[in-house]
Amino acid sequence: MYWYFTRWHDDGTVERVHDALRDRVRETDGRNAEPSAGLIDSQSIRTADTVPAATRGFDAGKKVKGRKRFLVTDTLGLLIAVHVVAASVQDRDGARRPLL
Repeated sequence: MYWYFTRWHDDGTVERVHDALRDRVRETDGRNAEPSAGLIDSQSIRTADTVPAATRGFDAGKKVKGRKRFLVTDTLGLLIAVHVVAASVQDRDGARRPLL
């Protein structure tokens, strides 16, 4: 199973299937396949001590040592993009990549 997942992830199959399913759900709901509006939010998450120090940081505002995830969804709550960074990355900086 892992072999299939890594192969499909690397060649873009997972992303194409996800996008096709999201488009189908939107069309079934009577909307355009391409969303015209979206929502972005971030969340700081504590990580285990076994997570490499290079990929985690400290969010001073929330007092969390770990990672920060940015999620972009459409107005139906369907996933458009995900971006994970060290918790020390400012929201204004971390939010740029998933919006491109």
